[in-house]
Amino acid sequence: MTEIQLQDVSKVYGGDVVAVDGVDLTVEDGEFVTLVGPSGCGKTTTLRMIAGFETPTTGRVGMGGKDITDLPPYRRDVGMVFQSFALFPHMTVKENIAYGLRVDDESHTEAEIDARVDEMLELIELPEIKERMPDQISGGQQQRVALARALALNPEALLLDEPLANLDERLREQMQAELSRIQKELGVTTVFVTHNQEEAMTMSDRIVVMNEGGFEQVGDPDQVYDDPASLFVADFIGKANVFRGRAGASGDGLSIDTGEVTLRAASTDGVADGDAVGAVVRPQDATIEASGVEADNVLSGEVTLSQRVGELVEYRIDTDLGEFIVVEQAGRGGTRFGRGDRVEAGFPADACRLLTRESVIGDEPVTAPAQTEA
Repeated sequence: MTEIQLQDVSKVYGGDVVAVDGVDLTVEDGEFVTLVGPSGCGKTTTLRMIAGFETPTTGRVGMGGKDITDLPPYRRDVGMVFQSFALFPHMTVKENIAYGLRVDDESHTEAEIDARVDEMLELIELPEIKERMPDQISGGQQQRVALARALALNPEALLLDEPLANLDERLREQMQAELSRIQKELGVTTVFVTHNQEEAMTMSDRIVVMNEGGFEQVGDPDQVYDDPASLFVADFIGKANVFRGRAGASGDGLSIDTGEVTLRAASTDGVADGDAVGAVVRPQDATIEASGVEADNVLSGEVTLSQRVGELVEYRIDTDLGEFIVVEQAGRGGTRFGRGDRVEAGFPADACRLLTRESVIGDEPVTAPAQTEA
């Protein structure tokens, strides 16, 4: 069993710059876990402590039941792929993949090395490029070769530091699928770092949302998206309309008074009458019509943005209350609205989730004035 354990791990630079602040995490055997968050949140530092390139200021790093906190990188059974791929430019693809086998503590015959290289090239579905130099292959092929090199020694864990960041959008989507396929085929325990929340949602068994050196939420993609632990998570993972105000009783559920409008919400655990709250509504949970929207909550206004986003059309509506809401609708069929059109946007009470915290980090209550944000 190749579990990765972080126990109360912190990293402090210069005595007072806290990069990672007392985090705990267990990555199960064969699991794909993604660390995601804004720049400077501590995700790469966390990965580097697992790899051994950084030593924790406090806490313990374990792998496979062993304490590896003080082991150097070359004594940890991990493969790592960097954002730059870091292929040796003077070596062929074959030589790049074979490099780790040649410098390994265990001796390997030339026949064993050749067989492993061929196996890795078959795994990444690129057997024909074996004799090419790195500058003779595409960025996507370089990414796959870097992955093959990391996997050639059959590591206990695979660590990936934004390996798709330098690829164009279409190639990045293709490589997401390829990377997921290879990881599942091998069953290797994997920790992936990205700032791209769509990558995290697409590829992961679980997501760790980081903020200011701490963990805002750990859960599977559906949990993090549908049941965010804080307004930070709701806003960072996917798009969200956030209405800030104060909760009040409303029949079987709750309402939120923003100072401009009172919106109905379904009952939410942990929220009481009078609490300062933020109400989260996902853009795809709202509907838009010229008039006559049937919904628990209806806001009228003018379309100020209408743009195609993949299969969806995204609208920004400046409401008559001086606030705005973003709505996403299917792009095919139905009425397409344009800038300047008068519309109504509506959403049901059970699509309006109330949260009492801006952020789990520090457990701060919502103190912002009533305001609607998208």
